[in-house]
Amino acid sequence: MSTGEKGRKPSVKRAKASFEIDASLFEELGERLVSKPEVALAELIKNSYDADGTTCTLTLGEDSIIVADDGHGMTEQQFLGNWMVVSSQKKGDQRFSRAYRRSMAGSKGVGRFSARFLGHQVELRSVAFDEDAGSRTLLVAVFDWQAISRSVRITKVVVPYTVERVGDSVALGTTLTITKLRSEADRISIAKVKTDILRLTDPITGLERPPFVTRRPAGTKKQHDPGFSVVFSGEKEEGAGDFTEDLQTQILDAFVGRVRLEVTETGLVTYEVFWRGKDDPIKSGDFKLKELSSPFTLTKTRAKKGEEQDVRGLKTDLEKVQQLPLATALNTPVFIDLRFFPKRAGTFKELGLNGTKAQKWIREHASIAVVDNTFAMSAYAGSSDWLGIDASKATNERNWQSVFTPVFFPMSPEQKKDTQLNPMLALPRGPQLIGRIHIATRKLSASTVDESDDWLQANMDRESLRDNGAFRLLWHLSRFCAETIAHFDREHRLAEERQKKATERKEAKSALAHAIAEIRSSSQIEPDHRNRIVGQLELAQDRIEATEQYDREARASLELMSMMGVMAGFLTHEFEKAVGSLTNAADIVRKLAKLDPGLAGSAERLTEIERNLAHYMDYMRMFVDKARDPVPQDFKAAAQIRRVVQTLQPVAEAHGVDITVDVDRALKAPSMPIAAYHGIVANLLSNALKALVPKRSSEQRHVRIYATNDQNRHVLVCLDNGIGIPDYLRDRIWDPLYTTTANGDEQNPLGSGLGLGLNVVHNVVRKLHGTIKLMDPTPPGFSTGFRVTLPLDATAK
Repeated sequence: MSTGEKGRKPSVKRAKASFEIDASLFEELGERLVSKPEVALAELIKNSYDADGTTCTLTLGEDSIIVADDGHGMTEQQFLGNWMVVSSQKKGDQRFSRAYRRSMAGSKGVGRFSARFLGHQVELRSVAFDEDAGSRTLLVAVFDWQAISRSVRITKVVVPYTVERVGDSVALGTTLTITKLRSEADRISIAKVKTDILRLTDPITGLERPPFVTRRPAGTKKQHDPGFSVVFSGEKEEGAGDFTEDLQTQILDAFVGRVRLEVTETGLVTYEVFWRGKDDPIKSGDFKLKELSSPFTLTKTRAKKGEEQDVRGLKTDLEKVQQLPLATALNTPVFIDLRFFPKRAGTFKELGLNGTKAQKWIREHASIAVVDNTFAMSAYAGSSDWLGIDASKATNERNWQSVFTPVFFPMSPEQKKDTQLNPMLALPRGPQLIGRIHIATRKLSASTVDESDDWLQANMDRESLRDNGAFRLLWHLSRFCAETIAHFDREHRLAEERQKKATERKEAKSALAHAIAEIRSSSQIEPDHRNRIVGQLELAQDRIEATEQYDREARASLELMSMMGVMAGFLTHEFEKAVGSLTNAADIVRKLAKLDPGLAGSAERLTEIERNLAHYMDYMRMFVDKARDPVPQDFKAAAQIRRVVQTLQPVAEAHGVDITVDVDRALKAPSMPIAAYHGIVANLLSNALKALVPKRSSEQRHVRIYATNDQNRHVLVCLDNGIGIPDYLRDRIWDPLYTTTANGDEQNPLGSGLGLGLNVVHNVVRKLHGTIKLMDPTPPGFSTGFRVTLPLDATAK
């Protein structure tokens, strides 16, 4: 570097750059952004709706397409300040239409460019009342899209237009005439476009309209909205085929089940469930969206560094939960009306309709469409299974898929496994559901861009919603409605089945009583034969009554059992206090016995009772603690069996029962929760003692318990020489709540069972992938024996 260069300051150019927008942007906004002619037309129809039009007339010709409305039209100022501004923010800021306060259907400010998808030239004619001019004006502008595309910059694009005053006799409104049709528009099926347009613009007559379709902000006047319809020129207005609007409403009111759900913009969710035959909701509730969705946000569900994760980067325990993570807000009101129409006899009988035709209409209109500002979104209309309902049916999914459903309608493990009880298996099929999910999206302002995940937003193609946390939240709300119907449908079907069986039993009893009366009074039957027949029928009558009595007692006992788990810990605590008081009493009696020897016997009995109760208390405390921690553990079988035997030893000794345990001290038990193993041994031993207490023989009463391991199986056997089990009861002993000891010896502490022991053991053993069998024959010297076989790794499948 020379000396002169060292003294010179470096030259830095400072300037400002601005974006230049190529005219080809119109191609992206029109030809590329819109993929279907019906979507392009729907965007133009939305402009008519937003202009407070009551009718939009479509004329589909061979050389032109005309879209005309009777709205308020555009003045020159509105044309230049809105129509000619690309992606105007005006619609984002203006949420309601001028006269009827309709929620604005168009919010992107680019819908008018979809006309380019249909044709190369568009003529705009709009009549409006111009307050500055004090009269109506007619504005005519011509858009030559081919010439516009040849322009280098949007700023160089020139659109010629004219404005002139017209008389009051000229009707208000806007007409778009599209000519030089593109090949996409030229090839369209007019019949298909009609069908698709009506499907997108008619949310279906008969369903409840959302409360937020029209608004009246404070301090403003709102005119009566006469409604909006789409008519195809030259033809009668599209009807409902075989059904008028009144009949459509009657069909939709003949639902079997219905869910009505509403979400306010503040996030308060209210829902109601209606069922056939009931005027009032059978279930209603509310919750705050943020509270129930917060556990499923990205922050809460994302796997931490080093943790296993699913393909979404979320925690693996959420792998089977669809549509995560969630936002905590929607920033739009939501209204859902979902109705259920199963194909069942008599569904439409009261309406006097042809049931076959009504069901056909249901199938043709079945869908759960998303309706944004009164216009259905094509991605969710028709036969779209966007909620995955038919997919769940195809895979026999047994778990709720919405994160909200388990909160209000939890399923027990038993319900999930039982195909008769699992409500997910009663999930309605898509063709059985008709519903609409109404939303009112609006364009985000610059200040809310950073919070866009919490905003429902339509994609630029106008056919679907942006896949963000808000959309996934809407998915879970919508799926909750369908699953709520499944829950109550299964509940009602089970109730109907119980009622049907009760009616059948009642009719059977009545018929049987009638038959007995007729036979008894008959003079045509030989007396001995008649008495024999009557005796057999009366025996059948008694058995039916016994079965019904058993069923009633079983249900009552099950209700009591549901409370026992809650009481167990409480009773253990109270038991400790009672034993403490008994200990003090025993000490006092022992001291008094020194002064009065006659009390010595009482002191001794109190000491023995205190010792037994203290042992029971220790065992109960251990059992409750282990039951609260049902984790598989490795342990020795002998020690646990002897502990159970020690607990029941006082009962055995009181009734002269000898208990033998033949188990090697080092024998390994299955890897399973200790409480489960205790429960199996305790139930088998208590059943053996129950069978020995009423035994009248002078023979020694004996119980033998032995265990061994055979390769990878653990075998546990309990034998007794009690009264045995009659052949006709051998199959019934596994029934829940069946007991033969309810009317036994009052002095027998084991004679008060609920009949759950063997049923519980059977279920526990089965869940541990083992077996339990009533031995036949039993080893010599024993009348009854149970053999339990468990895999040494009892938790393995």
